[in-house]
Amino acid sequence: MEKTLVTVKSANIKLGPGVVSTRRHVGPTCPPDCPLLPILNKRTNLPMPGKKGQCYATRGNMLMTLHHVGNVTDDAPLEKANGSPLIRHLTAGDWLKPTKDGKRVVDRDFCRSVFQWHERPSQRFTVGWGYTHAPDRLRAAGFGPEHQPSNLQIMASCHSVEDARRFQSDGWRTARVIATPADKAKGETLCPYDLAKYNGTKSPVTCSNCRLCMPGANKNIAFIKF
Repeated sequence: MEKTLVTVKSANIKLGPGVVSTRRHVGPTCPPDCPLLPILNKRTNLPMPGKKGQCYATRGNMLMTLHHVGNVTDDAPLEKANGSPLIRHLTAGDWLKPTKDGKRVVDRDFCRSVFQWHERPSQRFTVGWGYTHAPDRLRAAGFGPEHQPSNLQIMASCHSVEDARRFQSDGWRTARVIATPADKAKGETLCPYDLAKYNGTKSPVTCSNCRLCMPGANKNIAFIKF
């Protein structure tokens, strides 16, 4: 299982107060065909200087936190989040792991540990959400929408309207990155935080009080690329 860093007091302004966040290394945990991936240093798993991609997790403060993932020593990092009301899974990284021959496969142990953690009676009031660029692989491994605990929502990250419609028809809620608000497709809802930022205003909305990506909202979200 790839190492996972848990931050109980997140400094991420968009997430808002009271949100625990987790992250893994971008690259070895992500599908290699993701068009947002930058060129990575094979030794450190960090972006090569001057070769950053569009993946937001490999820029700015998010990039700084990735340096700490490799220093994780806790075998059960989610225990730090016990009793937390909100948890954003994988602000960096995805649900895969590398094999010895360089392939990427679903990290079943990690997925299972997250699902089982949410299913605990003690965590029934914890709401978690996250995204994956490998929805087909997760479903094939038994971690699709129909298998997710009621207090956990994993959305399918899509790179085209066609992909989004396909996954929506297959039971997934979707998330898609767009260039401008005008690019929002029918059936998608703009992230209100992104919209305020795009318009140059301070958003009164954060993930902690928006919750459109969380279980029960039944929305497909469009995020604006910055």
